[in-house]
Amino acid sequence: MNVIIVGNGVAGVTAARIIKENYPKTLVSIYTDEKSYYYPRPRLYEVLSGEAEPEDITMFSEKWYIKKGITVQLNKKASSIDTKRKELLLDDQTRVSYDTLLLANGGHPFVPPIKGADKTGVFTLRTISDALHIRKFTENTRKAIVIGGGLIGLEFAASLRKLGQQVTVVELFQRLLPRQLDPDGAALLKNRIESLGINIVLGVKTAEILGEKTVTGIMLDSGKKVSGDLVLVSAGMRSNTELASEAGIKVNRGVVVDEHLRTSADDVYAIGDVAEYEGTVYGIIPAALEQASNAAANMLGDEHANYTGTVPSNTLKIVGIDLTSMGLVNPEEPTYEEIKKTDAPKGVYKKIVLDKGKIVGAILLGDKKGVTSIRKLIAQETDITKYKNLILNDDFDYKKVTG
Repeated sequence: MNVIIVGNGVAGVTAARIIKENYPKTLVSIYTDEKSYYYPRPRLYEVLSGEAEPEDITMFSEKWYIKKGITVQLNKKASSIDTKRKELLLDDQTRVSYDTLLLANGGHPFVPPIKGADKTGVFTLRTISDALHIRKFTENTRKAIVIGGGLIGLEFAASLRKLGQQVTVVELFQRLLPRQLDPDGAALLKNRIESLGINIVLGVKTAEILGEKTVTGIMLDSGKKVSGDLVLVSAGMRSNTELASEAGIKVNRGVVVDEHLRTSADDVYAIGDVAEYEGTVYGIIPAALEQASNAAANMLGDEHANYTGTVPSNTLKIVGIDLTSMGLVNPEEPTYEEIKKTDAPKGVYKKIVLDKGKIVGAILLGDKKGVTSIRKLIAQETDITKYKNLILNDDFDYKKVTG
């Protein structure tokens, strides 16, 4: 069987590895418009800050792909799909035949319709090339503005600060990370970030990017101006649906897939940031990994490998601060119970959300202890009523409840 994969991000490379490990005789080729082999995008902030070079964040060497039997074609952009002839057309007019096609071509940065967004000094960051370009640009700037205070935006802000920039983050929501944190956790995180010398402005919208041809700052919807020589827009991601849409494959916010990760076209699958399952484009690594595993199994004929969605879970460092957010962290119904513990001097905030004694959500900010155990308790739907007032203590023994 000949499997063609479009995209060399975590989803595409993981699927390729699983296919080759289970069916070594399957031909697996990856086509990507990037110049580099797979690297984790969450580490781009290290390249931006100069703490790492591109080769430092590249996960696998060329020898690794050769050993695995995976062919990777760099600088090869897919331009169209002929689903009837089962061919992928590249921008150099090369036609590539496939038995099964896997779309793992990710997404692109979303730039809101802001007046002046086309000025010199306005950037988005999605690739290694973007990071290097911005880093070079900061050699002649002093003040940077980050539009968007999400997970990625905050990391980029910290990187720009390390490059010696005065940094202001402007965020539309009234608190940081509203999907991952509650108001208490967000307030603690804001204080810790501001202690690094990063200014954060919440509940504001950027009305215009100022300057004639080159950025001089931004104007907020309140009329207030913020000066800056560089603007980095970090306002989320949009799926790269154009390739599928032009081929007549059903798309919505992403490429629509079923429980087998199949698209509306025969023998075409989609995973990762480009895929939409039951109305959701997850855009997180845990979902990309789960989808890659399920799609690989289904492409190899295992019809029992059903994808049922991914419990939202992020474990990462935000400006050097450990943060894990799992499941339901901001319940609206009063039937849920919340247990919290705060140690402001240490910058630690912990919270679990209970539904009838079972953990359905958790926040662990500034402390990694218990992450694995709590994730297990959520998955196993364990009743922890007996220990609910002890479980967030530093000395709690999770073996009491996880077995």
